[in-house]
Amino acid sequence: MKGGTVSFLFVLLISPSPPFSASVMGNFVNAGMLPNGDFELGPKPSDMKGTQVINKNAIPSWELTGFVEYIKSGQKQGDMLLVVPAGKFAVRLGNEASIKQRLNVTKGMYYSLTFSAARTCAQDERLNISVAPDSGVIPIQTVYSSSGWDLYAWAFQAESNVAEIVIHNPGEEEDPACGPLIDGVAIKALYPPRPTNKNILKNGGFEEGPYLLPNSTTGVLIPPFIEDDHSPLPAWMIESLKAVKYVDVEHFSVPQGRRAVELVAGKERKRDRSGG
Repeated sequence: MKGGTVSFLFVLLISPSPPFSASVMGNFVNAGMLPNGDFELGPKPSDMKGTQVINKNAIPSWELTGFVEYIKSGQKQGDMLLVVPAGKFAVRLGNEASIKQRLNVTKGMYYSLTFSAARTCAQDERLNISVAPDSGVIPIQTVYSSSGWDLYAWAFQAESNVAEIVIHNPGEEEDPACGPLIDGVAIKALYPPRPTNKNILKNGGFEEGPYLLPNSTTGVLIPPFIEDDHSPLPAWMIESLKAVKYVDVEHFSVPQGRRAVELVAGKERKRDRSGG
């Protein structure tokens, strides 16, 4: 369709999802916010220089590298008002800056990370997400929400019982303070879906997927992962230059079950990785 945006919701014959487990793995449950994933626990004034955090361990549960700012909602950057999607605080990653956290996980298990991100200065900002040996670059220059904040998902397979999650800004801007804002980092264990006697298509109802933050109304963007080994939407790979949106029944019209996939542009293509 010329001159407009086409969006569709897809639900393909519901497949039962594995039962949800609320057992604690190390210091988090199988689905929820990382410890201090909303950055509401902040640095002491003595660990700050203006908005810059100068002590790498100043933000509880996180280790910082490079130029990292602690941003309060309503703070101004020139003529722009910086807004935080939930709570009062977020972090901003400057040139080559990163935040990381170590978590106890189950070796061999698949996990999906969900996080909020917003660009501030550059038109071509991106983030490098990694849990060794997996890594992926997520472009965030396209804004899908009116607030400027979008939720993104990225998946990995745990190679050991401890995962080091790193969110890194690989950008090189003239202003070292320029860079994306990060908030609401969460994780969810993914269970490999299986075909059933009612539906041979794996995860046909899209019930198994990334974590949706309870206060989010916009869904979670799943960027194209043509070269990535794992998908946050089990059994499915996104094969296009555009992202797709994972949505819930609480905020979208879902015809069956509780989850669906919205194709947010007119030329989206999806393929079942199971061959079904």
